[in-house]
Amino acid sequence: MEKNSRHDVSYSFSFSLARNFGAKCSKCCRGISSSDWVRRARELVFHLACFACDACGRQLSTGEQFALLDDRVLCKAHYLETIEGGTTSSDDGCDPDGYHKSKAKRVRTTFTEEQLQVLQANFQIDSNPDGQDLERIASVTGLSKRVTQVWFQNSRARQKKHIHAGKGK
Repeated sequence: MEKNSRHDVSYSFSFSLARNFGAKCSKCCRGISSSDWVRRARELVFHLACFACDACGRQLSTGEQFALLDDRVLCKAHYLETIEGGTTSSDDGCDPDGYHKSKAKRVRTTFTEEQLQVLQANFQIDSNPDGQDLERIASVTGLSKRVTQVWFQNSRARQKKHIHAGKGK
């Protein structure tokens, strides 16, 4: 997670004894005694058991990334979902035990020598082909239109990078 100026975001917390007698937990609003273990997040203080994601209720562990959003504690998954415009319900990727289910990682596309030759030859002719040309190139190479489109985007970016790098020398 990156620090976002629009949100009050915090990434780490300290684990300590409450020093301020009379302080109140930011979640349950009950008093915190000097013998209670607490979690601190910026100016907020929480009982150890109260320091949990407001969306899924899972208690956060030492060193785990989290965010403070309008004084609400969110685990990393629910914070990212919130800023991406999703919901923060508890049935969105956390199993009943509160652990986040990770999605399978996409397999990186590898190109054969023949596919690269076709792609590079077409790039020499037209570095920004239209939709019809992309479909034609995709059918010749056996790749999807989307993979072909991304290859051309990446190649244009590489070309631009090399042009600007040459001017800087």
